[in-house]
Amino acid sequence: MDIEIKELNKANYERLSKLMIFNIITVSHLVGRNTNKELAKMGYTLQVEQLQILFVVYLREGNSPSQQEIANFTQKDKGGIQRSVQTLARDGYVRIVGDSNDRRKNLIELTPAGKMVATKMMESIEDIDRRMTASISKEEIDSLISIVRKISNVMKE
Repeated sequence: MDIEIKELNKANYERLSKLMIFNIITVSHLVGRNTNKELAKMGYTLQVEQLQILFVVYLREGNSPSQQEIANFTQKDKGGIQRSVQTLARDGYVRIVGDSNDRRKNLIELTPAGKMVATKMMESIEDIDRRMTASISKEEIDSLISIVRKISNVMKE
């Protein structure tokens, strides 16, 4: 059952709604959920969390990242990355290869199917992004990206 705003403590809601962290968490959740719905409509079975992994491997083309590097880049825990990588491997998008220099390290490579999907997904994600930002000016988008990067850098410290 959905909670209606009238059922909330208005003073506390107004206080929270002015906090950057509250707004970022809310928007992040909504963007992830809506992106997953859009991807499903487009016929993809991948989720946003798996996309991040595919894109990291895609961007590192020719230089396969380890699971730990993917976890570091995406700011996710290694266990979650490992589960997603195993699903992607099961579905034929990536290949898990042992590192010849360090047996404890698993490198992640795109399969031909993974490369094709990553390429198509880039176009689909760009389309979703265009629709999501259609009512926002270029200056506002540039400003938002700048602010989000600044917040990200502060949070990394």
